[in-house]
Amino acid sequence: MKLYHKVIGLVVVGLVIFSSPAIAQFTTEKAIDSTRMEIEDQKMRLLVLDSKTKKSMEADVRVRGLNPRKTVVFKNLSDTTLSLKKYRIYTVSVVKSGYMYHTHTFWPDESSEHIERIELRPIAIGAKASPDITFLGDDTQIYHKSTPALEELVEFMKLNPTVRIAVIGHANGPAGKDQKSSSFYKKATEKRAQAVIDYLVSHGIAKERMEARGAGNTQMIYPDPKTDWQVEANRRVEIEIIEK
Repeated sequence: MKLYHKVIGLVVVGLVIFSSPAIAQFTTEKAIDSTRMEIEDQKMRLLVLDSKTKKSMEADVRVRGLNPRKTVVFKNLSDTTLSLKKYRIYTVSVVKSGYMYHTHTFWPDESSEHIERIELRPIAIGAKASPDITFLGDDTQIYHKSTPALEELVEFMKLNPTVRIAVIGHANGPAGKDQKSSSFYKKATEKRAQAVIDYLVSHGIAKERMEARGAGNTQMIYPDPKTDWQVEANRRVEIEIIEK
C-alpha cells in the first residue's frame, strides 16, 4: 500500500467497519498529534463480542501486521492483549459460521493500549462488508496482497452454505477534465466484481450463489480524493447478503 511508506508524514488514515450494514465502511483521515510524547510500549487488546447481546464469545481471529510475512491466527479467542509494532497498519478479521464476515483495517490509536472491539453480526439480508481487496490501477487484475481476504471469503461461503451474496465493485472517478463516462465506470466495476466471483468459483464456490454488480463511481467515499489512501478507499469491493 503506497501510503504505508508515507507514515512519517503529516497524515495517518484509518479504515473502519461500522455497525450499519448499509453505509460505506471507512472513516475520514486523522492528523498525528505531534505535541504528544511518543509511546514506547504500545499494546492492543482484542475483544470478541456478539453485536446484539454485547456478550463475550469465542472466535478464530486473524491479525495481519503483527508478522510482516504471514497472518497470525488466534484460535478460540475472546479477550487477549498483544504487543504492537510501531507505525504499522493492521487488519483484524473473523470468519465464523452464522455470523457476517468481519474485517477491519486500521492504524492503532495513539494511546498505550488500543482497544479493538470485534463485534460479530449475525448474518442478515442486506448486511455488507468490505474485504481488503484491491486491484492494479484501473485494471481488473486483483492485487496479490488481496489473497488473504479472498481466502477468507471462500471460507465464509463454505461455512455458510445457504448464503447468497452480491459482489459490488466501486470505482474512483472524481470530477474533472479526465472524468470518464458513467457507463465506463459501471462496466469496469462489474468486471472487478466478476473477477472476485471467478476467484471464488475457482476455489469451489458455486457461481449460482453469487452475482456481480457494478456501482461505478456513484458511491465514492471521497468525491474529491486528495491522497492515495482516499483513492483506494473509493476503489473498493463490497459483499452484500442477498439470501441467508
